[in-house]
Amino acid sequence: MKNQPKKGIYYLSCGRWLNKTAFIKYFEKKVRKTIRKYNLIGKKDKIAVAYSGGKDSITLLYLLNKIYASRGQEIIGIAIDEGIPGYRNKILKNAEKFLKKNNIKVKIFSFKKEFGFTLNTKTKKIKKLGISNCYVCSVLKRWLLNKKAKQLSFDVIATAHSLDDESESIIINLLKGNPELLAKLGPMTGTRKTKQFVQRIKPFYLCSTKEIVLYAKLKKIPIPGKDICICPLRGLTLRVEIRKWLADLEKRHIEVKNAIVKSFLKIMPMFKQEYKGTAFKKCKKCGYASSQDLCKACMLLKELKKK
Repeated sequence: MKNQPKKGIYYLSCGRWLNKTAFIKYFEKKVRKTIRKYNLIGKKDKIAVAYSGGKDSITLLYLLNKIYASRGQEIIGIAIDEGIPGYRNKILKNAEKFLKKNNIKVKIFSFKKEFGFTLNTKTKKIKKLGISNCYVCSVLKRWLLNKKAKQLSFDVIATAHSLDDESESIIINLLKGNPELLAKLGPMTGTRKTKQFVQRIKPFYLCSTKEIVLYAKLKKIPIPGKDICICPLRGLTLRVEIRKWLADLEKRHIEVKNAIVKSFLKIMPMFKQEYKGTAFKKCKKCGYASSQDLCKACMLLKELKKK
């Protein structure tokens, strides 16, 4: 690629350059094809988008709204505010004018209102429990996202996980020896459906972060600056290490992330078949799907609320 004379704004591995118009068409076609191929969204589905305000989620919300709102299908973004001062509130505010201009709806729910605390007030407790802020945040956000999507009667929750994110997850679960978690990956997450859990889907599954960012810039979608987009409570997790490693690897081996995901898609049916028999229970506390008597969120909340 480095030796190729620049004849457009985006270079495909097949040796073709794309100009602005061609790239936008290429990107939107790729997303639509992913949705059709993996049957992610039905004609009557109500669509919720897990909206963080970051570059990936706002681009996904914009594009899905463009495709499905015109067809009369309901679509909104669901944002979860962890209550970290100077972080999520600033990111969400960054795109307010853009969302209003494009008639895109977003509902915001908070840790404070739902759980009675903000994440930053529980960091000492989290450290004592021997877990990370990121782990607690992700578990509670997923639980709250599911709860609100169910209450609002949405059929699917679209997340902005990209090809880069999926390649990281594949490597992480291989390194941790978690084949049962590998089975839950893919364009449509999980191994079986249940009424207690709103189906997660990944329309950006085959799109790289580079493609998403370029599309956002060409469409003038507001991307938050580095000064506000990195969570101040984020630590050095294994995912961060894997992300840096893959980024360095791809500098020397083009399309390595794409190769990881494409290879996984070939063996994914085997993993899903192996673990599809794992039965869900109902959490005795909240009633949502769980592999144990209490779901992870309810177990965490029980510990975090102890004095």
